[in-house]
Amino acid sequence: MMNPWLGMAVVLAALGTIFVLVRLYQKWGNPHPELPRKVLHVGMGMVAIAFPWIFDRSWPVLVLGVLSIGGMIALRTIEGLAGGVGKIVSGVQRVSLGEIYFPLAIAIQWIIYVHEGGPKEIRILLYCIPLLLLTLADAVAALVGVNYGRWRYTTADGLKSTEGSFSFFLCAFLCVHVPLLLATDTGKLDTLLIAVLLAWVATLFEAIAWGGLDNLVLPLIAHLLLKIYLGLSVSDLEMRLAVTAALMVFVLFYRTQTTLQGSAVLGACLVGYISWALGGWRWLLAPFIVFVGYTLLSPRTDSNHRPIHNIHAVLGVTAAGLMWLFLYRLLERPEHEFLYLFTLAFAAELAIIATSRLGYDYPNLAGPRLLTISVLQGWVLLFVPYLVVEWSEPLSLRWALCALPGVALAAVGFYFTQPSVRDCPVDWPRWLRHGIHGVLGSAVGLVPLYLF
Repeated sequence: MMNPWLGMAVVLAALGTIFVLVRLYQKWGNPHPELPRKVLHVGMGMVAIAFPWIFDRSWPVLVLGVLSIGGMIALRTIEGLAGGVGKIVSGVQRVSLGEIYFPLAIAIQWIIYVHEGGPKEIRILLYCIPLLLLTLADAVAALVGVNYGRWRYTTADGLKSTEGSFSFFLCAFLCVHVPLLLATDTGKLDTLLIAVLLAWVATLFEAIAWGGLDNLVLPLIAHLLLKIYLGLSVSDLEMRLAVTAALMVFVLFYRTQTTLQGSAVLGACLVGYISWALGGWRWLLAPFIVFVGYTLLSPRTDSNHRPIHNIHAVLGVTAAGLMWLFLYRLLERPEHEFLYLFTLAFAAELAIIATSRLGYDYPNLAGPRLLTISVLQGWVLLFVPYLVVEWSEPLSLRWALCALPGVALAAVGFYFTQPSVRDCPVDWPRWLRHGIHGVLGSAVGLVPLYLF
């Protein structure tokens, strides 16, 4: 290991050299604006992947992360820099914060690496493989899509290509398979299945992410999944691959019954798989009920089943539940506590959905009656199955009853804060309110956890 200050100086010198070379290439070579951006992306990623052999503590990497984020913000906001080196990150037309999320994701991965237990060789792989996915697969997908993409599909971030997504899958597969095969004693079939599973999930996430958000979330998801997969048998991995395929087929066939657009359908499939992969089959139940059940809350008409909801809707509805799922995997607390909070979050979201759908379909329905029906629908549809699954948990009935105020708080809060609640727009503030009230409603579930 280097002296921390010397290591920081070496890293800063390497990053500075990469910036200068990429800027010279951009200025003299006149490439497509995406190419210098991705070359810089790869260069920064490869430098970060070398951190386990340079540093052995947290603070140098955190300092470098703060400097990197500050530098990226300066490249966009300071006029003298924005017109020069800043063109590397601002040359593309779409709005993206990927260059800011990228060092933040590296810092989070590094903190986990330093403080996580287990053999150092495994910790290095859990740090490096997610960053390889972020560094190489994302760049390959973008460059192939720009130069060879012909079959386009619409996402929240604009058009993407099937060729780019397929290239992402192949590169992601190699980024997982090769390190596991060469650096661990994991069986060949195990490494093959793990690589396919991680590449598949990463490709789905890359296809639906927008604004560079994949740079922040993809490494964390990949880290958690890889940590789980390394402890599974071949039969378990085969089961997960089968479930992944089954979920994809079901969601694609059922999409015509929903109001979801293409990228939102892929997002729903990804949420279902992550819930099952990180938690287990019991964690799949709540998002599955919301996905299937929300279309049954009101009569089907020509106006309420059109595909108008994009990936923002899926994120707003599932954010609170996924928060509890990730906390469960990161904090390693008792599963039944977080499963309860997870279920409560989806019950709250279903009540909010019922409020807007029933309010639209029945404009003359009085507010108190509308809220009562919506809260009961959300609570019954989620907590009756919860009680069936958790019947052996002594406190499950008491917790389920205590969940009712949380569901009510979410629905009532949304009703009074959402403008035009009986004819909700499909803009991002609506989905932000969904997420906020889902978090607040599910947080009420912390009270019975500590009381009983």
